[in-house]
Amino acid sequence: MPPTKTKRVIAALGLLLAILAAFATQSCAKSREDAHTRRVAGRVKTEFLHAWRNYERYAWGHDALRPLSKTPHDWYGQSLLMTPVDALDTLVLMKLDADVAKAKALIVNDLSFDRDIYVKNFEITIRLLGGLLFIPARCASR
Repeated sequence: MPPTKTKRVIAALGLLLAILAAFATQSCAKSREDAHTRRVAGRVKTEFLHAWRNYERYAWGHDALRPLSKTPHDWYGQSLLMTPVDALDTLVLMKLDADVAKAKALIVNDLSFDRDIYVKNFEITIRLLGGLLFIPARCASR
């Protein structure tokens, strides 16, 4: 091979190796990021389930759980099921289908707004209205 052609072949091979190295590095970094994302998602799901199971155990049918005393709390003296309504979208997104069915049944059977009580508009809007708007969008077929 003439020296000019050899230099071009070596340059082409060098460029090819550089491109392959760049893709390999991106792939490894992406793989590490994906593994980290899966680990974090697993930890989030574990923590959510810890909180949800304790709500079920100690405060089912009430607005909230007081975690230190392990007692239920209703914001307005009567339950508006704030935790199950607020958590329903998370249950769906985490694919916890049995918990979705249980929470949905509680909401359908027990939630009532037929009350003459004063409420905090922000909490009711963001937690209850937001949660209830999610139900037809994601839970209609479940």
